[in-house]
Amino acid sequence: MITEPRARRAPPSKVPRPARGWLSAALRLLVAALLCVLLVVALSWVRMLWVEDRSPRQAAPAQGRWLHAHDVELYVQEFGDPAAPPMVLTHGTGAWSGTWDQNVQAMAAAGYRVIAVDLPPFGFSTRPAARDYSRCAQARRIIGLIDALKLGPVTLLGHSYGGGPAAEAAMLQPDRVRHLILVDAAIGLLENPAPAKSGGVVAGLFGIRPLRTALIATVGTQPLFSEFWLRKFVARKEVVTSSRTEIYRKPFVLDGFTASLGDWAVQFAGESGRSLSERPEGFRRLPMPLTLVWGQEDTITPLSQARTLQQLVAGSRLLVLPGVGHIPQIEDPALFNLRMAEVLRYP
Repeated sequence: MITEPRARRAPPSKVPRPARGWLSAALRLLVAALLCVLLVVALSWVRMLWVEDRSPRQAAPAQGRWLHAHDVELYVQEFGDPAAPPMVLTHGTGAWSGTWDQNVQAMAAAGYRVIAVDLPPFGFSTRPAARDYSRCAQARRIIGLIDALKLGPVTLLGHSYGGGPAAEAAMLQPDRVRHLILVDAAIGLLENPAPAKSGGVVAGLFGIRPLRTALIATVGTQPLFSEFWLRKFVARKEVVTSSRTEIYRKPFVLDGFTASLGDWAVQFAGESGRSLSERPEGFRRLPMPLTLVWGQEDTITPLSQARTLQQLVAGSRLLVLPGVGHIPQIEDPALFNLRMAEVLRYP
């Protein structure tokens, strides 16, 4: 019996040796890059633990003081005649009361008692035990500060991130505010607020406190990146000098500072339509005068947002500052102080 020969099986395909070499090299590079990233993160974490070892009372400038407001002790610095009409300043992201150093004397000279406050977790105010940095909670701290000062209604100025809590405070307790000034404010108006959605894997990982603390320690409170981030917020890059950046970095020594920034960031990113000041109707009902001061070159909160706010509030006025971006008070202090003096003298 003659049988047909079996068909030979094709040998298994093999990756050519040059390709295997490339794959092996790429894998080694990937592993090396991952190890480098892990090393940088670990070193940043160690630096954070080493540097963040001071309490607010140990680290804060001596000229300020703390006042109990709502659920925290707010650190404030005061300038001008104690008997003059009061003016409260709230700062933006990453700033604190000390970053108004080029402006407070001009505001005081315009005839005001200027009170610059640190909104937690920024600056030297204590942090809330509940880790609540929502806009409403910040607004209640501002209201608590006004009540603690016992000065009656105040002129309230909010810059950037601080503009949201300032506007919210004016809406929650309009009798505490006689004039609201918003400077390049991050309001985030929503016509029809939608329910918050899950942000996926990245948002899920950022929701894990140790992971987000490590991330912020690596790229946020890492001093090597401070000038880089500050330049992102200004149109005039030359104002971001080492001495200016050092002022912004002063609170970096506080115990738990980096972790608290992560707590704030999660809430700031997740707020959507929960505040009165995120809704157009909240601005339409504002009973006090509203002044908007905006950098013409602002790319963080563009001028179009200021024009929208102006349309919502009858009788409001908009002052556009040419040649500056999101932080006009440090980009052109002389121009900012001149326009602010006009606003304060003729409200």
